[in-house]
Amino acid sequence: MILNPDSILRRVISIPSYFAAPVFVEAVESEDDGSFFIRVRTDAGQLAEINLTSEEFDEAATSIQDVGVETVSALHQSLIVETERIRLAYAHDPHFAVSLSSVEPLPHQLEAVYERMLPQARLRFLLADDPGAGKTIMARLLIKELKMRNAVERILVLCPAPLTIQWQDEMRSKFDETFEVIRSEMAKDQLVGNVWARFPQCVTSLDFAKQDDVLPDLLRADWDLVIIDEAHKCAARWFGSDVKRTRRYMLAEALSQQAERLVLLTATPHSGNPEQFAYFLRLLDEDQFVGPDRVDNYAELNQQALMPYQGSTPSPWLLRRTKEELRNFDGEKLFTQRHVNTKPFELSDTEHELYIAVTDYINTFLPRQSGSSAL
Repeated sequence: MILNPDSILRRVISIPSYFAAPVFVEAVESEDDGSFFIRVRTDAGQLAEINLTSEEFDEAATSIQDVGVETVSALHQSLIVETERIRLAYAHDPHFAVSLSSVEPLPHQLEAVYERMLPQARLRFLLADDPGAGKTIMARLLIKELKMRNAVERILVLCPAPLTIQWQDEMRSKFDETFEVIRSEMAKDQLVGNVWARFPQCVTSLDFAKQDDVLPDLLRADWDLVIIDEAHKCAARWFGSDVKRTRRYMLAEALSQQAERLVLLTATPHSGNPEQFAYFLRLLDEDQFVGPDRVDNYAELNQQALMPYQGSTPSPWLLRRTKEELRNFDGEKLFTQRHVNTKPFELSDTEHELYIAVTDYINTFLPRQSGSSAL
């Protein structure tokens, strides 16, 4: 029995040699050699294209199931359209995450997120604006944008312990994102398995994550994006001519090697020691930043971290702006101009003796104690 292709168009048929379950026929075309090109949709909604001989076509046509025309309510249809609009909106709205959040970002915050960080395929960035610039707002806005673009799924935020609840609350209230605060009782409960792998979005404290019985499980979970707030706490320490990787630094170093995207947040990226700053930059890329004497752009980054200046070539690694540079959309300064004056004073004999004694104590005993502490 030879059937016209129209007889199975928009019908449900069975093709056992290709599909385990019946499929819906969306298009049929006859070929010159007598075969048929058929486009079908499976129950899972996936499209497939196959070629059937005339015999296979006739066999499939005998299994026709006329499902009729299904209709949906206007509300459901509008929800379907809105779902697709939201899924693809980032391609048309450059600041889509802003419209989905309850924050009103400032120009410098939009610049940092949409011009400096989002365009990078492999994001490794040090955001080092002055205090009050809203670095955490920028980081949270970045998270939302990357989530909307399906670029990341598993996110880890490390911060000082007092800030963990603040991170969780603001991600929920302002960006509608749920982060789980991981504490000792959760991470060390063997009945729940690896808690880091259980939750896709985690926030925890630096000093908890660095512990020897916590770090291995944390590293066994894959992370698409790692954000370290107050990242200067992860700096390596110098004692004379030797460098000591603190436990916080080793935590950040291990996560840097594992995660594709890493963002460091700090208002004080530079302690005044260029060698220590070089080790800090190694968290971004240990191949690029191998030392101050072997990195072509190290001098520029070193200068920018100490004293930001206008007109410099934008760096793909570092962004640092002072309060004096920040303005609103009307061009008005956000902060009052600061004027620093050094006031000289003289110590009395007693005060001078105390100052010398304290200085000697610090220089003699503090390096020894710091060298043995697990920072």
